[in-house]
Amino acid sequence: MKIFTKKGFTLIELLVVIAIIGILASIVLISLGGARDKAKDARAIAEMSQIRATAEMIYASDGDYDNVVCTQADMKALCDDIKAQTGEDVSVSKPTSPALEYCASVKLLTQKDGADNYYCVDSTGIAKETTAACTATHTCP
Repeated sequence: MKIFTKKGFTLIELLVVIAIIGILASIVLISLGGARDKAKDARAIAEMSQIRATAEMIYASDGDYDNVVCTQADMKALCDDIKAQTGEDVSVSKPTSPALEYCASVKLLTQKDGADNYYCVDSTGIAKETTAACTATHTCP
C-alpha cells in the first residue's frame, strides 16, 4: 500500500493568495492618492508664502505692487511650479497702477466639505485657506 504525501500548494490556493494580495495592494494605492494630493498642496502653500515674501520685497523697492505678476522674473518660477503641482494658475488681483494692494490665490487639489479649496495671500499679511479666490477688493475672502 502506497501512502501519498501532499507537497506544495494547489492552483486554487495560489490564486486565492494572489487575489488577496491584489486587493490589499489596491487599497494601499487608493489611500496614497490622497496623501499625494495633500503633499502637492503643501508645496503649493509654501510657494504661495514665497510669493508673498517676493511681493513685499517688490513693494519695498518700488513703493507699489505693480510688478507682482507671474511673468515677473522673481515670481515666474514659483508660479510655474505651483501650476505643475496643482494644475491651476496663480490668480493675482490688484488695482490699476499704482497698485498699493494685491491678492494672490490658487485652487488646491484637496476639497473641504465637498467645496473647492483655495489658498490666498494678500498685502495685509493674510495667508489662509478659503473657499473662494481673491475678491474684487484685492483681499482674501
